[in-house]
Amino acid sequence: MRNRGSALVSVILVLLVLTIVGVGIAYFTSMEDRLSGNTRIAKSAFYAADAGLRRAELALSDTAGMKSTCAPITLTQILSTGGTPVLNVPGGGNPAIPLDLSSFPGPPCLSDLDRIKYLDIPVPVVAGTPVVDRATYSLYVRNNADDAVGTATTDNDNIINIVSVGTIRLVAGTSITRILEEQVVLSVGGSFGSSQKGLNAGGTGTAMQRGK
Repeated sequence: MRNRGSALVSVILVLLVLTIVGVGIAYFTSMEDRLSGNTRIAKSAFYAADAGLRRAELALSDTAGMKSTCAPITLTQILSTGGTPVLNVPGGGNPAIPLDLSSFPGPPCLSDLDRIKYLDIPVPVVAGTPVVDRATYSLYVRNNADDAVGTATTDNDNIINIVSVGTIRLVAGTSITRILEEQVVLSVGGSFGSSQKGLNAGGTGTAMQRGK
């Protein structure tokens, strides 16, 4: 009788241990899935911001391709558009304003694709690709802090900072934001200057992540 009781206790202890192990495995599996999902979303926000940087480079360089009959667009003109909302980039420096080319001359000077205010621009996806989360980017510009003669709205050294804000909006309503900043050297009209070579190897000078 005593042996039967001890066997029952042993079985109960084994079942308890197995239950604890099973619950632990389920918990860590759930945590791993959650961490993997957060990593995927953070990377998606980074790539959305990076896509924005590449689009800003193209938009600014396209101003150099205008016909000779078109007046060149200077960085001071771009910085003086008075765009809102103003973005105060973490880390200090001049406030950033939305990249807004909508007020500049249209074809044959600037294409209609360039003449927009670059806020909440959807990231293009391959046709037929199922999309669950919405990826967008917003582009801002600001004068570099090292421009001693220039101000927040006037440029004197043909150097400008591009700030790209990539956002992933989840189906649940939450969003993850990643901010990338790149400093570029431009000549009059927006073309990339030769001094850019070797100064911007990584393409980004600042990387930050925000969640809502």
